[in-house]
Amino acid sequence: MTRNSALLALAFAAILVVIDVVLFLDGGKAWAFSVAGLISAATLSWGGVRSLSQGSSRLLSGAWGVAVGLFWMTFFAHTEALNAGTQTPYGGGTFSDGLLTLVLGAMLVASIAGLVLSLSRRSL
Repeated sequence: MTRNSALLALAFAAILVVIDVVLFLDGGKAWAFSVAGLISAATLSWGGVRSLSQGSSRLLSGAWGVAVGLFWMTFFAHTEALNAGTQTPYGGGTFSDGLLTLVLGAMLVASIAGLVLSLSRRSL
């Protein structure tokens, strides 16, 4: 289970970097939030590589916890703005509001799954 979480972390981090860069270059995402996403991607990558090489999942679990917090906040802030009919964060650029909501929801679900998998006690 830890191996699956580590592999998911590496793929998740790569996708997160691409999405963060695209949203930042579109001008829809503030630099501070982009840096937070990139730090999250870096810690997920580090935790994934460390978990695969050494078998320890503590760093990986912590990185997943941060990712869950970031995506929880982002997803629900975005859906609240959609429901209220106000300007959505990060919308209007490359991604439509509906597609971006779907992507954020999928990333939230993936980060929760990664956290649960990293907390399992089964070895690699």
